[in-house]
Amino acid sequence: MDRAALQIIIVVDEERRLLGTITDGDVRRVLLRGCNLEVPVAEVMNGKPRALPAGASLEAARRLILEHSIRHVPLVDAAGRVVDLLLWVDLFERRWAKRDEQVIIMAGGKGTRLDPFTKILPKPMIPLGDKPIVEVIMDRFYEQGFAEFILTLGYKAEVVRLYFTEDGGRPYRVAFVEEDEPLGTAGSLGLLKEMVRGTFVVTNCDVILELDCESLLEYHRKHGFHLTLVGALKEFAIPYGVLRVEDGRLQSLEEKPNFHLLVNAGLYVVEPDVLALVSGRDFIHMTELIGLARGRGYRVGVYPHHGRWFDIGQWEEYRQSLKLLEGR
Repeated sequence: MDRAALQIIIVVDEERRLLGTITDGDVRRVLLRGCNLEVPVAEVMNGKPRALPAGASLEAARRLILEHSIRHVPLVDAAGRVVDLLLWVDLFERRWAKRDEQVIIMAGGKGTRLDPFTKILPKPMIPLGDKPIVEVIMDRFYEQGFAEFILTLGYKAEVVRLYFTEDGGRPYRVAFVEEDEPLGTAGSLGLLKEMVRGTFVVTNCDVILELDCESLLEYHRKHGFHLTLVGALKEFAIPYGVLRVEDGRLQSLEEKPNFHLLVNAGLYVVEPDVLALVSGRDFIHMTELIGLARGRGYRVGVYPHHGRWFDIGQWEEYRQSLKLLEGR
């Protein structure tokens, strides 16, 4: 689904007759049930997809898409065989409307996992292609309509400020807040209380997700969450045989198993109310803030993401991300 960039899988039988479809939303619902992606296709797919007969007018396809809030329309012949697929993006001119939400980029850490590079450059300025990481992140958000960014700075803040001051001409606005001393991965959010206008997005400066932010924000608002974490589906390979033991007796031996887990991707949607929990003076990590929010009765949700996720905060991931992004 991710490699094809169509965000849909068409399920057919041996005769290419349409059996169902699997979309991003279908996968997300499975992950929210606590399942992994090794479940049978029949448990994931929509067995009654909206489709049109081959030869249907484009206007009929547009009506179907708008009426049922879908993004794909399979076309089938008289025998029910799939002959084509119409996409929302092909039927409507896609123009991202300018969004009101601000994007907060947490760019103040020392980046010790990328040492010794970060002894010279702060982590946000490490190159990814011909641009620094932080600018690549901003450009990707801008492509989806975001036009206002706030960078929280700390380590080597002057290098970041100088880059954005001297190399201007960008189509979006960039503002800064600076920590006087390290405040952890969430402490600097307390410096933003007079700057944020409403719902805002927070991202680490070392993660890039191929993510539909419109879908993320819609999910956040639909469920009435105060804070939504993006959970990336990550596969972990255990390079050993795993033993399952009960009362000292071997129950099973699984050779080099793979596990699929939802991990914190370092991207969040936050309501301004949450900032009341952060003083702007005290050291606090994001994990602590999330726990504090839950303890105070705030609604904290998870948006499962099964697309590509680049964690470029450590050398091996950085090298792999460079290769993948260059072949994008």
